[in-house]
Amino acid sequence: MTIDLKKLQKTIEAEVNRREYERAAANADSAKPSARAPKDIVRAFELIELEGYLPPAPSKPDAPAAVTSADEAPQAQTPPPSLYRRLRGVPVVGKYIGHQRVMHFLTRARQRPGGATVKNVFILIARAMIFRIPGSYRIAHVLAAMRHMPERLDALEYHIADGYTRLRSIGLQVQNQTNQSLYTHALAIQQNEQYLMGRMQVLERRVREQALTIAQLQSQGAGTSAQAFPVRVEEPGMPAELYLEFEAHFRGSREMIRERLKANLPYFKQNAELFSDPVLDLGCGRGEWLQLLKEENIPAMGVDSNIAMIQCCTDAGLEAYVGDALQYLAALPTHSLGGLSAFHIIEHLPLDVFIRLIDEARRVVRPGGVVLFETPNPENLIVGACNFYIDPTHRNPLPPALVAFLLKARGFERVEIDRRHPADPALLLKGGDEAITGPLNRLLFGAQDYAAIGYAP
Repeated sequence: MTIDLKKLQKTIEAEVNRREYERAAANADSAKPSARAPKDIVRAFELIELEGYLPPAPSKPDAPAAVTSADEAPQAQTPPPSLYRRLRGVPVVGKYIGHQRVMHFLTRARQRPGGATVKNVFILIARAMIFRIPGSYRIAHVLAAMRHMPERLDALEYHIADGYTRLRSIGLQVQNQTNQSLYTHALAIQQNEQYLMGRMQVLERRVREQALTIAQLQSQGAGTSAQAFPVRVEEPGMPAELYLEFEAHFRGSREMIRERLKANLPYFKQNAELFSDPVLDLGCGRGEWLQLLKEENIPAMGVDSNIAMIQCCTDAGLEAYVGDALQYLAALPTHSLGGLSAFHIIEHLPLDVFIRLIDEARRVVRPGGVVLFETPNPENLIVGACNFYIDPTHRNPLPPALVAFLLKARGFERVEIDRRHPADPALLLKGGDEAITGPLNRLLFGAQDYAAIGYAP
């Protein structure tokens, strides 16, 4: 016998659906439909008589004997048959009620909220009629999509905002990385530029030194002019550019040095009223003193052995020359200067050279002209024992009495010693015994420099 398995499977599923519906209808006390209720699985089933395929129903067991014992519990009462069961029992109506499509329809109504009510039945019938109209299903789908459109738009806006935030964060990260990279490259370029500028300055300085050396040698060969003197391009033991930085660090700023040098102007103002000859500043350095004299309309010129110092002076528009102070003086005519100054120069010279310098100053300065030599004061114990030796080019301290003696011994008149530049008053010792603190303050915190002033006879 050949059995159509697919047809049998559909018939069994329809019967299972019917029995499930009967079980759900019997459970009238339950408010919710059963979670095991089948879905729409027989929409396309054909009309098939299931009884021909099912095995015969099992025989019912005999009814148990009546309970005779009073202690035994009575059996549970059977619930009354539902409307569906009663309709199934009607000969004509039961045939149609038991059809699988009717059972499927009732099952779908049972699955709706509220169960198989008349309202749900009419809703399902209306939907079935509407969906048979061409295009109605598509319209319903569009309406359903439009009903959910606000939520979808909100979700889309959220995703767009989130994407914009992420893109902005990525943009900020890229910008920060780019800025950091550009800053690093700019810093490297700046450092390279500073290095190259320093190298160019060194090379330019060396070129100027060579040019000045050649010019001096040519002048010496010609045997003319006061500027024909040997050139010493560096301080002993220290390069010219390094000594310029050394003075800027330890000596002080230009403004401070100008304020200190202003105290010497009265000596040279009186001298300028008598003579029109220029004042020569030996070891002119950065040119602070020459600038003060120029501002007071006092003719002046400077000489220094340091090329870097002379470059500072010429850049400021001052008259200055490179050369050795003693040899420069030796090349000048007699009585050709109205005055002479030397600030912190003589402590660099051996004693015999200093004496020769005094002799040459006595020769070239006009009678009545002033000479001024400023040097560190060794009477200040801190200066004589420590600060004096910060400059490695210093030879030895010169006491005021020695310098005054040499000026007088070499013919200068009205020699005086001007002690100046005391230490910070905050360092002074304070106490009740002035006999002790007074001398100690003078020895430790007194004048740090002195000037020896003399006049040519």
